[in-house]
Amino acid sequence: MYIFAQHGILSIVAHNKKPTMLMVRSPVRADLEPHAKIMRTNWADYLYRTVLSREVVAATMAKAITLINYEKVKPAASADRELAYFSAWSTIMDLQDAQANLRHED
Repeated sequence: MYIFAQHGILSIVAHNKKPTMLMVRSPVRADLEPHAKIMRTNWADYLYRTVLSREVVAATMAKAITLINYEKVKPAASADRELAYFSAWSTIMDLQDAQANLRHED
């Protein structure tokens, strides 16, 4: 699962050896703080990661959702995320356009 939140970019996947845990990864260390032990992984696609229980991740996401107070995502993002979020949005719009074009061919 990818999450592009107001102050964080996360990739969350199942832990490969611990079924009750999730691996939460990010390109930015601060996006994982103040949670558990953060590991730096120079060999992996995401530089930073932590292992958290599914319950902790779910509770943290639920809290973040209750704190949403903006009407548009891109303008609410931190200034240092502006380009990354716009690039992600642009790629998503390309996918949307491609899918819309496929539907018109039916």
